[in-house]
Amino acid sequence: MHTAQGLPVIYNPGFKRLDGIRSASARPPKASEVAASRIVNDIVSQGLQVNDRLPGEAEMLAAYGVSRETLREALRILEVQGMIAIKRGPGGGPIVTALNAYYLARTATMYFMLAGATYNELFEAWEVLEPPMSAKVARLSDSQMKKEAFEAAEMATEMSSGDEALFTAVNDFHAVIAQLSGNRVLMLLTQAVNHIVVDHILESGELMAESDISHAHAGITEAIIAGWPRRASQLMRDHIEEVVAFVRSRHPERMDDVIQWR
Repeated sequence: MHTAQGLPVIYNPGFKRLDGIRSASARPPKASEVAASRIVNDIVSQGLQVNDRLPGEAEMLAAYGVSRETLREALRILEVQGMIAIKRGPGGGPIVTALNAYYLARTATMYFMLAGATYNELFEAWEVLEPPMSAKVARLSDSQMKKEAFEAAEMATEMSSGDEALFTAVNDFHAVIAQLSGNRVLMLLTQAVNHIVVDHILESGELMAESDISHAHAGITEAIIAGWPRRASQLMRDHIEEVVAFVRSRHPERMDDVIQWR
């Protein structure tokens, strides 16, 4: 038996099946995964910040009681997930990096692809997530804080040019709303969805007219700063629907495609 995407469905008494998606108890973690988890716990508990150095290899080997091979594999796991960067050469070593939802998006696309999720479903998820989040941010009482957050994003965009400026504006605008929501789960999920939309659907550079995007963003920003949750939610929904309509008009064949892992 295979799914619609040709992926084998393995029947096993310990599994529950739902449209080709299997669920079961996770396998025991490998030693390198346990070590990676302990490193992350230490980063959090010690309050390490972006660009802070992790201890040297000898110190970590002693602290975690693992082999050099296991430690290096643990660090590779964290590097692939974007949690650390490893500087090469003298004075190098692992350092803490900024949290980036791009890596969550990349991992999510692997699961979406295996599940057979389509770009239509991606847009539907975006519409479920961001309008109520916009309303949530509009309810915040500190209008000055909201204004400064959007202004900071605009300043970052001005440092870019050409097509890059437009992509930066799209990403930063939605990132500000996600960050202001105060809900870190919603923030990361929404940013991951936005990354996939931009990287997969809008990667060709064939965006809506800049004036249309700017007008939509300005209206949503105004509603959020003014504290109008219902209007902010509706304007965000309208904006997403306009983006979806634009993509459908240019690439109707892509909407039913399965999301690709990349």
